[in-house]
This record gives sequence, structure tokens and C-alpha cells, in this order.
Amino acid sequence: MLPRDHLLRRVDRLLEMGKLRAALSSHYSARGRPSVDPELLIRMALIGRIYAITSERRLCEELRYNLAYRWFCRLAPGAAVPHHSTFSKNRHGRFRDAGVFRLLFENTVRRCLAKGLVSGKDAAIDASFIAADASWQRKVLPANLPDASRASRPVREWLADRTRVPEPLTGTGKGFPSVSRTDPAAAWSARTVRGRFGYALNVMIDTPGGAALEVEATPARFAEEVAAGRDMLARAADRFGYRPKRVAADKAYGSAAFLAFVRDQGALPHIPVIDRSEQTRGKFPREAFTYDRGRDCFTCPAGKALAHRGFHQPTGVHRYRARPDDCRACSLRQQCTSARGRALCRMENEDARDLARAQMRTGLFKRSMRLRRGVERLFADAKVKHGMGRLHLRGIRGAEEEFLIGAAVLNLLLLARPDHAGSRSLAGK
Repeated sequence: MLPRDHLLRRVDRLLEMGKLRAALSSHYSARGRPSVDPELLIRMALIGRIYAITSERRLCEELRYNLAYRWFCRLAPGAAVPHHSTFSKNRHGRFRDAGVFRLLFENTVRRCLAKGLVSGKDAAIDASFIAADASWQRKVLPANLPDASRASRPVREWLADRTRVPEPLTGTGKGFPSVSRTDPAAAWSARTVRGRFGYALNVMIDTPGGAALEVEATPARFAEEVAAGRDMLARAADRFGYRPKRVAADKAYGSAAFLAFVRDQGALPHIPVIDRSEQTRGKFPREAFTYDRGRDCFTCPAGKALAHRGFHQPTGVHRYRARPDDCRACSLRQQCTSARGRALCRMENEDARDLARAQMRTGLFKRSMRLRRGVERLFADAKVKHGMGRLHLRGIRGAEEEFLIGAAVLNLLLLARPDHAGSRSLAGK
């Protein structure tokens, strides 16, 4: 009754549960009442994400009478369906401790590598806002959250994380508290029409194939998204030996520190540079000044030197300034500055910025910007087709679990395409 080319049949041929069973073996006892097979729960979770069934109650209900779902989960027609609460007990305990969904996702990445869907030449990084399961109206000051003994699980996890790694709160200086009462790990963001609490789905894909190679969940803050980009590049190189020749991203990733990191990883940064040197208000731009690396100074169009005047460690900015006497007597003063002396800034990693600027003038850069749109397609599929417009789980760990399942499903669907040669060869075995 189930067609041979049915989507679940094609996905089933791609699943390898051996590593997952080994990772979970120590979390189940051989004595007492038999436990629910963890493979059954994982297959149910995949069905929920493939068909955008976000409610676990509804998923269990549909599994009772849907023949395709029962076949995929290895359930006989008369076998009982697990209770929906079984998901919570395993998800917040055994599965999380064993890193099951990270293993599942990485297995799909290795299969994409084995089937030749990863070229290894071009990578693209981006992040997309995903709304948290938290009301925008339930905002409190962090000090007003209940203590750990009376708090919910997401609040307890957030308090424990801040105890281990204290970080300054951001976004609390605009007249309203930015911490959610139900999910304090989510960040307040105004990217939508109405401000919402949410997380950033950070993804690195290989272009043009579109396979997701790394995924990370962060609060929806730009600084943390850029940090996640560095983590994903380093983790992909460490776990899969993936070192692309070019890395594409939008201008949010165009800081000097990130460009230098990409360069140090052996890749060319195809990323627009965050640069305000053109904001000159009619005065000489920075390109009109020549930098002397040996003397560590700039030379102005009139031939005067702008000496190094200091370095700001937090921002990595070197400051250069001309002598006021030189500027006062200069015939080009009106075209150069209205201050006492012309000042310039140079980033600590200015060489990486110069490399990125040079790449922006090449044809390969334009090609990378076109290929980078594949990340947007991945986000659109995840939100529209697979029910990831709003998270079902709370906390940074819950967000990471949903993102990993979603990325694993997208890779499985990529591998299971009927017109893909790899899937046809698997079907014939």
C-alpha cells in the first residue's frame, strides 16, 4: 500500500541508527519494565519535522492511524503508540545527555560528503530569526526572576549557565526589561513588525549543492551570530576536514576580526566590509592618505605625516592624527578637515579588510553573492514547509535541538531527491 518511491521510503534508506543506539546504550537499564525504543522516538521526531507537525500530542494521534508513519516507525498495525509525555522525559534527559540529535545531524553531513554533494570550494554563512515560545508581553528584570528552587526548567538552565559563564545583559537600556519570564535565554529583537523574543538559526552550507554542514543556536543578537560563524567554521574543519576556498556572508559579518579569522582558516572572505571611510562629508577620503607600514604612519595629500597616537584595545582601533600646526598652515585644509588636525583610524586587522575589499572587485565575489542565496532558500524551507516559524521547545538547548533536527531533515531530503543518482543507486540495493 506504500508506494516504492514514497518520501518516507527514500528517507528510510538513508538512516543509520547504529551510532545512535551505541550512544544511548548506557542511558537505559536492562532490568525492570522494558523502555520505549529510542529509535522509535527519533523516527517520530523526524516525521514531525518532515511534515511540520509541531505538536507532540497531534503527532502521537496521527501515528495511530497513518499507515506510512507506522511503517517508517516500525510499528505493527496493532502496536501501541508511545504517550506524548515520553518525548519530554527522553528529550530533557537521555537524548540531551547523549547528544543524539547532534549525532543524527553529523551522520547526514557525512553521507552528503560521501555522495559528492559537497564540493568543498564555496561556503556560505547566515543567520535567521526564529521566534521563541515566549510572549512579548511577559518581560521582567533579571532580578525579578524566581530562584532556582521555584523556577521552570528553562529558567533554571539559564541561571546555571550564567553562573558558569557570566555575561553582561544587553538590550536593557531602552526603558523595558529584555528578559522573558518563561525563556530568559531568548533575546529581545525588533527584526519583526513587533518586537519578539527569539533565537538565531545559524547555518553554514556548501554551495551550490546546499547541504547544511554546521548549525548552531544563539540568542538573536548580531554579536553572537558572528561568534557562531567562527565556531561553525572551526568545527566543520575539525570534524569533517571541511576547509572551503571561499566563504560568503552578508555585511553583518564584515568586521575586521571575522575577516581575519576567515583568512587565517585559509579561505578568501567574500564578505562586504563594514566600512565608514566613505562618510567624509565632502572631505578627503581615507584612500587619499598613504600608509607607511615601516614607519606606522599616514601621509596626507600635502605630504605631512599623521603619526600614531594610540591603540584602543577593546575595539582594535589604531588612531593617527596630524600635528595642529601642520593643518593650520596647510593650503588644502578646507578640503581635508574642519578640526584642529586631521585624524584617521586603522583597524588592527586592516590587512584582512584590504583583502576583502580586493575580493569585492572580482567576478568570483559576485558569483559567491549569488550562491549565498541558497542559505535563504534553506531558511524559507525550514519555516514554511517544516514548521520552524516558531519554536516549540524553550531554552538555548531546546532551540539547538530543534535546529539540529531541522537541518538533519533538510539534508535527508536533499539526499532523497528522486533525480539524485545517489538515491537511485541506494534504491537498487
